[in-house]
Amino acid sequence: MDFLDSLIENDSVLLNVEASSWEEAIQKTVQPLINSEAVSQQYVEEIIKSTNEMGPYYILIENFAMPHARPGSYVMKDSFSFVTLKEPVLFPEDQSVKVLVCLAATSNENHLGSALPQIAAIFSDSSIFEEINQAKTKTDIVDLFKERKD
Repeated sequence: MDFLDSLIENDSVLLNVEASSWEEAIQKTVQPLINSEAVSQQYVEEIIKSTNEMGPYYILIENFAMPHARPGSYVMKDSFSFVTLKEPVLFPEDQSVKVLVCLAATSNENHLGSALPQIAAIFSDSSIFEEINQAKTKTDIVDLFKERKD
C-alpha cells in the first residue's frame, strides 16, 4: 500500500473542507474511499464507535489526526485519504484537528508494517504542515508528498 499511489488512485485529496463536528470531519475524510469502493459506510461508523469507546487515539500531534479502525469486512482495499479542514474541529478530549489522513487497511500487517511507517516518514518533519497550509490544489499536495517521499 503506497500512500501517494492510493491518494491518486482513489482521488482522495480534499482541501478546505467544512465540517461542524468531529463526526462530520470523519465522514468527509472517509467519503472519497467510500466513493472509490475501497471501504463501505460501515468504516465511518467503526471509527466513530472506537473514538467514543477509546477516545481520539489517532490524533498524533496537535491539529493532525489519522482516523482509522481495525481491519474488517468493511475495508475492501488498502487505501488512504488526505483532508484539510477550512477551520479546525474539536475532537473528544478537546483536541483540535485541521489535517486528517484516513488509513484503511485490510490486515494488521499492512496497517503496522506498511501504512504507519509511510505516514511517520512524511509527517515527522513539522514544517510539512506549513507547506500543507500553503497548498492551493490537489496537485500541490501530491507534489509535496512526492518531494517528501523521495
